[in-house]
Amino acid sequence: MIMQRTEQIHEKANGLDKLEGTEILAILLDSQVEAAKCVLPAIEPIERGARAMADAIINGNKLIYAAAGSSGLQAMADGLEITPTFGIPISQIKILRAGGLEDMSRPKGEMEDSEEAAINDAKIIEAGDCVICLAASGNTNYPVTIMEICKKLGATTIGMANNPDTKLLENSDIPILLPTPPEVIAGSTRLGAGTAQKIALNMMSSCMGVYLGNVMDGMMVNLIANNAKLFKRSEEIVMNISGCNRHQAAQSLKKSKGSVKLAILLIEGAKTLNEAKHFLDKEMQNLRRAISALRAEEI
Repeated sequence: MIMQRTEQIHEKANGLDKLEGTEILAILLDSQVEAAKCVLPAIEPIERGARAMADAIINGNKLIYAAAGSSGLQAMADGLEITPTFGIPISQIKILRAGGLEDMSRPKGEMEDSEEAAINDAKIIEAGDCVICLAASGNTNYPVTIMEICKKLGATTIGMANNPDTKLLENSDIPILLPTPPEVIAGSTRLGAGTAQKIALNMMSSCMGVYLGNVMDGMMVNLIANNAKLFKRSEEIVMNISGCNRHQAAQSLKKSKGSVKLAILLIEGAKTLNEAKHFLDKEMQNLRRAISALRAEEI
């Protein structure tokens, strides 16, 4: 049996513990850069994954992450940011992590082998959901079992792994291979493999946000403003897109109950909140298209 790349010894690891700290750090940094480069060959399947994620959300289904260990942490980091960044209801975002999300300070490595835990956690999955199953090895039992269940239920599966010819890639609808080099600390996939996974997940979910119409000119037009920083950001977004001043932005946001999209449409000429909602609904929540439709009607 051929040893997986994530378990092999890095070419610069020999004598690592005898080097000066700055030399160790330089090797670690170089390995991170190399890991990041491994995402580029996967850009096409990442784009297909983004579309599958967007389709699930548009159709009222769920986006689900399933992983264990370090990959589970990358999944959490991405999934938990989707609601505040893109305004997608938290009810549509689920994170399945081997060992659960409680008491995260205690390692639960043994749970990644538990088929029973995977079967129990997978009970929330339904046909039409989009499920991202990830593991550096590509063969971890927890996400592999969940993927098998997804196939029977009719959920769309995205498999992400750092080793080729593995179960998550072979069995998924959308396989994403991130062929990172051996880790500087052999088998510690929180390093290079984790970096590549984080980049790929961030790219995929961000592209999804664009496809959903929740990003316009690089701004988060569907963010959830729940603190002072985000309220100020909301005002800035309204000002930048509509060309109004801060007072007008604040007043419009007050009328729209904090909705950036609706606030912009009110400034653009929508006579009421209901009319603004009508244009957004008509254009599938895409703000740019809604603005164009509103302007065309006014001509």
